[in-house]
Amino acid sequence: MSLKFIARKTQPLLAAMFVVALTSSLLSGQAPDLEKGLPPQAKPRITNSLGMTMATIDAGVFQMGAPEYVVQVALDGSRFRSGQIFMVDDAAGKSARFELIDADTKATARLYTPVPFSSGVATNTPSSPEQIAASIATAINAQTDAGKLEITVNVQGAFLNFVGIGLFSAGRINTDNDNRVIVRKPDPYANNDERPQHRVELTKPFHIGVTEVTQEQWQAVMGSNPSDSKNPHLPVNNISYGDAKAFCAKLSTLPEEMSAGRSYRLPTEAEWEYVCRAGTRTAYNYGDSFDNTEIDLGQVLSEYAWFKANSDAPQIVAGKQPNQWGLYDLYGNVAEWCEDVYLPSYYGDNPPGQDPTGPATGSLRILRGGSYMSQPSSCRSSYRGNANQLIRSRQNGLRIVCIQK
Repeated sequence: MSLKFIARKTQPLLAAMFVVALTSSLLSGQAPDLEKGLPPQAKPRITNSLGMTMATIDAGVFQMGAPEYVVQVALDGSRFRSGQIFMVDDAAGKSARFELIDADTKATARLYTPVPFSSGVATNTPSSPEQIAASIATAINAQTDAGKLEITVNVQGAFLNFVGIGLFSAGRINTDNDNRVIVRKPDPYANNDERPQHRVELTKPFHIGVTEVTQEQWQAVMGSNPSDSKNPHLPVNNISYGDAKAFCAKLSTLPEEMSAGRSYRLPTEAEWEYVCRAGTRTAYNYGDSFDNTEIDLGQVLSEYAWFKANSDAPQIVAGKQPNQWGLYDLYGNVAEWCEDVYLPSYYGDNPPGQDPTGPATGSLRILRGGSYMSQPSSCRSSYRGNANQLIRSRQNGLRIVCIQK
């Protein structure tokens, strides 16, 4: 009897001890390996006094927001010929046709608005894709100035970015095996507040967190942990915009950081999208699809993000693949507070082309990247989330920027 009595008492005890040990193991977790599987384009890194790893980001130019249409000139002038035609419709339905004219052959336009280029026949220097793109943009914008179209086009390299486009047809330019002009259709999931796509230049280099701020890092600075599920390697959550700002301010006043000349803040919305895109122009930094319907992509969102389809809670940081510059969890996990005030019409209000910091006033703040509760469409590079700056949510966290003096 005594043996049975002891057995009955020890079995629940052993089970309880096992649960405690398992829970402890799960809660402590294993520190993420931030060096595993880094792509060759990964940015150099620095580490601060708390052991936070940050990528060094160069100044640069990119197209911010979602495109209405993107047209790419893929080949130089030696692959074009006089008389080739393309058609442009604006959003109001007005249409114009354009005719490519080789200036080397002294050809003249027969029917439509001329777009000059050089095949190199006379000069031995054919027009580059960039020069042809600029010539196309000049011709289209001239039709806008003449009141025939309501379209504006800006050029970045060999890419044309449209505002007010209804259709760009390159059928008379391209052949089945030679796409000289590549048309990228609008992002079907883009919201109006993501348009128009516009050129932004970031003029100064900066450092940004390779991961979202973890609970361990927050605890070390703030002395508390507001997160509901406790784990040192989970991203901190349940924080407001003001809480995120307070973390940056307090981290900046640590003696080791002050002596090193480092200060911290939230990223601007432009900085966040710049590092998320990592040089890409597509809806996601790996391509235009969130599933495997586009065979040539070979990648899917689930390889880069914790979102509604594969998670119901925040996950340990850096559990998915990094982007091209070596940053983790830019899509999903927790949405990340940015410095900027949110205004739906800001992109259409001609924001500054250099180092934009958002509208001057407002109670809503930008949240970028989506969270573990987000649909794939809310995890795109240009998606603009927002919330009242006072709200605390388990879906919201932060990633920080470091400025080195």
